[in-house]
Amino acid sequence: MNKTQFHKQLLSRYKNNEASLEEIELLFHLIKTGEIADLHANQSDFVYQPSETKTDLPEQKRSAGTIMIKRFSLLKVAATILLMVSVSLILYRKKEEIRDMVDPVRIVRVEVPYGRMRKLQLSDGTEVWLNAGSLLKYPEKFNRDQRVLTLQGEAFFKVFHDAEKPFIIRSGNLNTVVLGTSFNVRTYEDSPAQVSVRSGKVSVAEISLAEAKEVPAKQCTVVLTKDQQATYLGNKGFTIRENVPAGEYMGWQSGELSFTGKTLAEMTPVLERWYGVRIEMESSNLANCRMVGSYRQETLENVLEAMRFALSITYKIEGKHVTIRGGSCK
Repeated sequence: MNKTQFHKQLLSRYKNNEASLEEIELLFHLIKTGEIADLHANQSDFVYQPSETKTDLPEQKRSAGTIMIKRFSLLKVAATILLMVSVSLILYRKKEEIRDMVDPVRIVRVEVPYGRMRKLQLSDGTEVWLNAGSLLKYPEKFNRDQRVLTLQGEAFFKVFHDAEKPFIIRSGNLNTVVLGTSFNVRTYEDSPAQVSVRSGKVSVAEISLAEAKEVPAKQCTVVLTKDQQATYLGNKGFTIRENVPAGEYMGWQSGELSFTGKTLAEMTPVLERWYGVRIEMESSNLANCRMVGSYRQETLENVLEAMRFALSITYKIEGKHVTIRGGSCK
């Protein structure tokens, strides 16, 4: 259906009292903007016009009838003005929804499987690196007052500066708001959400807690600057780290895994996503054992060998499944 056919259908539904509220709002928006240019040619479809058929009524009755018609016309004009004012208010309040109806925005969905990474460039020039097991949804073009994206997983952003259009990342219960900066957001389900800033300034807010006032306001929103990192702990709010080495949170971009001070329980989901495997530990005693080290462009076998040396484990790789046996914390 082309635009002209769509306009005709919209007018027809309005004349037949079949139009929904949204369709009426859209119709008056199109009239106001001049999209329906031939409205006046079809004015009879909208305005009451009394019959011109002659009658044999006495002059006095015809005069009374004329006065009633004039009064009716004045009332109709007043009602029309009131309707237009009401519709204008509705259009103003719902301008974003109407924009989307008239000029719909295509949402792009990018999902990165385990064992992969991907780099993107958005329409505003922002660069995004998506880590393994991540999902990003964003508009094909940022043509609104804000640049809003939704993230599941982990991504590093180098945001193009635009003071008039804040860059907002929605990830779980967190909203991260910036104007122009570089930072990392991690929101995997198996670990606490974390935001780390490489440059500039970032505001991170937990919306539901702020509204429910379950914790002090200062815990609901934090402002981070260069080399600061916020970890979200649910009802406990945020913890802040200072002077965080960039390699800890953005080394994955260059193929580096950093496990300094991490427990084996923390390492396992990272390795599973990175190498696209499933890891099973037969001994629960290993969960709290800690590893120290970084691995750049290393194979899974090399990482497991390092673990074997440090924790005295044995391992077996069968396709996409890894079994770890024995071992102890040293």
